[in-house]
Amino acid sequence: MNHPVFLLLLLTTMSAHAVEIIAHRGFSARAPENTLAAFRLGWEKQTDACELDVYLTADGKNAVIHDKDTKRTTGVNLNVARSKQAELTALDAGSWKGKEWADEKIPTLEQALATLPVGKERFFIEVKCGAEIVPELRRILEPMKDRAAQLVIIAFKRDAAAESKKAMPWIKVYRLAAGKTKGGKPANLGQLIADTKADKLDGLDLGMKDFPWGEAMVRRVRDAGLGLFVWTVNKPADARRFAKLGVDGITTDDPVMVREALASP
Repeated sequence: MNHPVFLLLLLTTMSAHAVEIIAHRGFSARAPENTLAAFRLGWEKQTDACELDVYLTADGKNAVIHDKDTKRTTGVNLNVARSKQAELTALDAGSWKGKEWADEKIPTLEQALATLPVGKERFFIEVKCGAEIVPELRRILEPMKDRAAQLVIIAFKRDAAAESKKAMPWIKVYRLAAGKTKGGKPANLGQLIADTKADKLDGLDLGMKDFPWGEAMVRRVRDAGLGLFVWTVNKPADARRFAKLGVDGITTDDPVMVREALASP
């Protein structure tokens, strides 16, 4: 075999397998999202990382949940930001996924982090509110400073990301963005890059839809010295496409599917 060709094939295979696989809200394709069961299943199935969502509660504590209210995942309609932590963590957050998950509750961030294996696995902590949660995050994460490599903060809101980085410069922080604004206009990638650099963040975590994904776009982000992740990828062909583009990580509801897709020719 021609050595340069063999080396190219080897590097392509290595780059695909080097992509970090991030279980979206835990292994949410099989277990109820944002529950301890979903995180534990993700670790059991050897995902590289789990992502979770966190809000600040009315009593200055936290709750791990995606929506601004609890109706979809618990059947009880409480506004998360206006409820106390104990009110939220008492709710059944598993039955909607199946009777076998009936004992799953809305966890606290501390409970979720306690499932993190000691090693190279990581938690991507998505801030669902604003910078007001940063003191609470720092209180919880500061004692884990010796495990900094296992912790990541991600946020759509610029203030939440920037203040997290200022308060905890030892943690990787990435700016989340969708390909379109709430008004339906295409996101300004150049502005996102500029803001991310100005805020001294570590990179971008971008939606797979509506951005002009391709070699030129990836190079543009890389040339700015930023890391690059993509969400939420749930088809094998898409997983292979983004891995070939050279993203750092792929967020998915099904980490087993992505791992198998990247292992296939």
